[in-house]
Amino acid sequence: MAKPRTTTISADLGDLKESWLAWCQAHQVTPSVALRQVLGRAISGASAQSVTPRTVLKNRREKAAQRMKLHLTLSEVAGINTLAAQEGYRPTQWVVAMIRTKLTGQPHVGQPELERLTRSNQQLLALGRNLNQIAKVLNTSPENRKAFRVDLITELSRVIRTHTDKVSDVLRGTVERWQLR
Repeated sequence: MAKPRTTTISADLGDLKESWLAWCQAHQVTPSVALRQVLGRAISGASAQSVTPRTVLKNRREKAAQRMKLHLTLSEVAGINTLAAQEGYRPTQWVVAMIRTKLTGQPHVGQPELERLTRSNQQLLALGRNLNQIAKVLNTSPENRKAFRVDLITELSRVIRTHTDKVSDVLRGTVERWQLR
């Protein structure tokens, strides 16, 4: 007589069963393997989004010293070439940036993003100079406080917040475009 397995569990999924099986099939994984992965992440404290632990970046540059050979389909190469050109990369740089972003969780921006971030920083610096001028006038000449409308300063603050949100979206986009789905 065979010994009963002590490593199995049974759970009533109810209405979730069909969705669970569909998800497993779409991700080409068996329900048992998927459940072990989910439980492993839950037990280790990893988030549902993080499949692999992120590598911690050190404050020193490392020279690329290892070559890797990839075998890709013609359509994959065409896709890489198209995306790399759209994002301001050479194909090899695009692949390296994708790998580094995935490993570290830190953005690696292409030329178009760098240009947008440069323009963004220039605009933020101009806004900062204007705010400094307003603060200087308010601090040195209390009688001039009536010359500045609080609603105007509030609007300026809103513009800065909107602008920094746009910058955050650009940076978030550089990370999210590499996420495997």
